[in-house]
Amino acid sequence: MDRMIKNCIGVGIFGLIFISGCHQAGKNSEKSTPSAIPVTVSSLHTGRMVSYLELSATSAFLFKASVKAPVTGYIENMFINQGDAVKNNRLLFTVKTREASAIMNDSLNSLKFRGVVDVNAAIAGIISTIEHPKGDYVAEGDQLCQIAVPESFVFILDIPFELSQSLKLNTRCEIVLPDSHSLLGIIKSRFPSMAGSSQTERFIVRLSESVSLPENLIAKIRILKESVGNAVSLPKSSILTDETMQNYWVMKLINDSTAVKVLVTTGISEKNYVQIKMPVFKDSDLFLSSGNYGLGDTANVKVIKL
Repeated sequence: MDRMIKNCIGVGIFGLIFISGCHQAGKNSEKSTPSAIPVTVSSLHTGRMVSYLELSATSAFLFKASVKAPVTGYIENMFINQGDAVKNNRLLFTVKTREASAIMNDSLNSLKFRGVVDVNAAIAGIISTIEHPKGDYVAEGDQLCQIAVPESFVFILDIPFELSQSLKLNTRCEIVLPDSHSLLGIIKSRFPSMAGSSQTERFIVRLSESVSLPENLIAKIRILKESVGNAVSLPKSSILTDETMQNYWVMKLINDSTAVKVLVTTGISEKNYVQIKMPVFKDSDLFLSSGNYGLGDTANVKVIKL
C-alpha cells in the first residue's frame, strides 16, 4: 500500500514537471518569434533630374570714377549724400581756396575776392563713398568722393582651380539672392590671376537684366552640371549608407511582411530625391521610407501606410 502511494506521488510530481516544462517551452517559443517593425513605403519616381554646381559670389562695381579736389582749401558746401544717383556735370562740392579763406576778413580786401571753385561730376552714376565732409581741409588732388558706374555692376565668382575647367565663358547661370529671388546671369570673363589668399580663380558674372542691387551682396551662383531626362529615383529617406558614405542600399519589400537589403548605385541628388542608377527595379516595387534605419539584411515588417 505504501509502495502504491509512493508511486502515485512520484507519477504526480513527474507530471507536474512535464507540464511546467511544456508551458515554459511555449513561453520561450513565443519570445523567440520576432515582432514586426512598423514601416512606411514608397515607390519609384521617374522624371527629369538636374544637378547644379553652387558657388558663392559677391556683387561689385568694376568701374568707379574718383572725384578729386582741384585746389587746396576748405570744402564750403556739399550737395550730395552717399547713395545718390547723379547726372553728368551735376554740382557736387564747392571748395574755398586757402588764399580766399586767409583774406576773407581782411579789411584791405577791396576786391571782394571769393575764391570759390565748383566741383562737378564728370560722369553719371551713384555716389559710393564720400571722403571729406563740409568744412574739411583738403589738398589739391585729394579724393573727395567716388562715383560708381551702374553699367559695370557684376558678381565676382570665386571658384577652386580644380573646378574652374568645367566652366565655359558665355554660359548662362542662375543668381540666387539671399531673399531666394532668382536672376539670370551669364559668365562673361575670367580674371587673369588667382586670388592670393584663397587661391581661387575669379570669374565675372553679368546680369541679364538691369536691377538695382547694393555692392558686396553675397549670392549663390547655380550652374547646370548634369541633366537626365528619365531618371529613376527614390526619396532620400529610402536611401541608407554606411559611416564612410561609400556604400548605399535600400530595403526592398518582397512580400507583405518581409523587406530585404539591396545595394544600389546612386546618381544625381536633388532636394527630395536621389537617382538610382543600378540595379534596375520594376515600377511595381516598393521600398521602405521610414522605420528602415538599423534593419538587418532581412527584416520582418508591418506596413502601416502606403
